[in-house]
Amino acid sequence: MIIVSSLGHSEEAFRKYGPSHVVSILDKDEPTPPVFDTLPPENHIRLIENCSRGENVDGDVSRCSKLVDLARRWAKGDDPKAPILIHCHLGVARSMAAAYILLCTIEDNCCEKELAERLRKAAPHADPNLLLISEADALLGRDDRMVGAVLDLCPCCPTVGAPIVTLPIAA
Repeated sequence: MIIVSSLGHSEEAFRKYGPSHVVSILDKDEPTPPVFDTLPPENHIRLIENCSRGENVDGDVSRCSKLVDLARRWAKGDDPKAPILIHCHLGVARSMAAAYILLCTIEDNCCEKELAERLRKAAPHADPNLLLISEADALLGRDDRMVGAVLDLCPCCPTVGAPIVTLPIAA
């Protein structure tokens, strides 16, 4: 299961679901909640960005390659049923893009459009960040099908912040 939340709900989601992995997508000035310190360092991926400029602060290391590597390690791990928690500031754009990227990586034989529709059904407010989707689309060799599937979604429901969302994984 993939759990997506805002930064404000991330500790609650962590305590409630006990994820084995966490992806924190934060602005360079946002602190990581201390509750995540209980995870092994390799199971807590931190993607630090300069959100006001849309820049990846991690330098040459692709954000999406970190997400894809995490998804593949999780799928091959000892307990692939353990949840993955993803959070960003609001839980609407970057974290939803990361969730979609994980779904496309883990369920690699599934149609991009079906996965995008599953994301939207679970989270009507989801507005996946197209820059992240485009990077992952190229990395996964999906020939713009991920971008197309997100662009084909009906408009999202407006929201300022998102509740905790759970997405089942079929793999």
